Amino acid sequence: MLQFQTLGVVSDRKMNLVGALGRSFFEFTNSFQKRREKSKKN
Repeated sequence: MLQFQTLGVVSDRKMNLVGALGRSFFEFTNSFQKRREKSKKN
């Protein structure tokens, strides 16, 4: 039972890590595209 609980916590942390990475990657690509659009206008 204890092993199962720790396994759940580990998978939960992994999901949080993946979510955070995905979010930061999405924000990074967004800001990068905006920068490129600005440089195109100039």
